[in-house]
Amino acid sequence: MSAQGERDGRETSAGRERRWRRDPEHTHAVLVDALLELVAEGQPEPTRKAVAERAGVSERTVFVHFADREALYVAAAERQAERWRALAEPVPPEWAPPRKIRALIAQRGRMYEVMTPIRKVGLGLEAGSPGLRLVMARGDAWFRDDLATIFAPELRRVPGARRPGGLLDALEAASSWAAWDHLRTRRGLDVPATGSALRRTLRALLGAVGD
Repeated sequence: MSAQGERDGRETSAGRERRWRRDPEHTHAVLVDALLELVAEGQPEPTRKAVAERAGVSERTVFVHFADREALYVAAAERQAERWRALAEPVPPEWAPPRKIRALIAQRGRMYEVMTPIRKVGLGLEAGSPGLRLVMARGDAWFRDDLATIFAPELRRVPGARRPGGLLDALEAASSWAAWDHLRTRRGLDVPATGSALRRTLRALLGAVGD
């Protein structure tokens, strides 16, 4: 690169830094997205230097916006939750169970594929991160509440359906990210085959409820 090109590059970088200092929310979002991109590309715990380089800012900027690694990963987990929740579409409880199952698993599949990279990192870090545990627990609660709403008519027909070990717990386990990831990662199934297996399990669970 020529001397002029180097000067232009430094000026562009400096200008970007000045602009982003005036817009801290934008800088915060860019750093979080940079981390998510690196994780999705196979770097489970990218360095602050790598995050800064991907975001196009100085490493010092990362320290300014995030006091420590936990703060950065919590922000990334929250951003990821926004992404997968944006894929949610209402599944009317009044639909017939087969139709609800098809819609639910299609939706969950899209969500799980988006959340998998950061979810796996979060599971490895949550033991030492109260913030990550809280974000992940909120996500788990959202999925359970969604199930309870969609299958409310079926749950009402089964005594003790919401008690520990009841039908709701069984539905949650059968449609969980853990079940999806087991089939995708351990069994090596593709998305259609994984969805088929989960739909089959839910149909079996709800088939005993009757009309």
